[in-house]
Amino acid sequence: MKTVFSRILSCFYFWNYKRSSFNRKRKKIIKGKKYRKERKRNSPVKKSDLIIFTDDKGIICFSIQIDALFYMESDTNYITLFYMNHGKLDKFLMRSSLKKVLEENRNDNLLRCHRSYIVNFEKVKMYKKDKDGGKIEVSHDSLPTIPVSKTYLDNVLKRFQN
Repeated sequence: MKTVFSRILSCFYFWNYKRSSFNRKRKKIIKGKKYRKERKRNSPVKKSDLIIFTDDKGIICFSIQIDALFYMESDTNYITLFYMNHGKLDKFLMRSSLKKVLEENRNDNLLRCHRSYIVNFEKVKMYKKDKDGGKIEVSHDSLPTIPVSKTYLDNVLKRFQN
């Protein structure tokens, strides 16, 4: 019985010694005495690549990279944002106006083409002329064509010429 008990004690001491040495190593790593290879991290997002949306009260409710945004559609006091989220098309509804979005975000890629639509010009695939102004096709297949009104036709054509 004494031998079994002594073996258990010796195992306990050995386990406790290993555990305490592990904790010492861990503390050294935390203090910065032992260095590890840095993990690759995503590059930080530039503020110019980010579009920040605030609601009508001025509270930030949504932010997105310009690369992911396709277009915005307005319906009275609400805006629906169509964007890519982890490889899937997604939409977000918020209370604001298109005019306010354009005033807050001075981005060259945002193009107003209709009273109810703002398009990300990087995502535009083609423009078709129509008797009412025209239509813009966006680079995602499941999205509908976006109308271009006569009042914004000159701005759209200037962007295509540049």
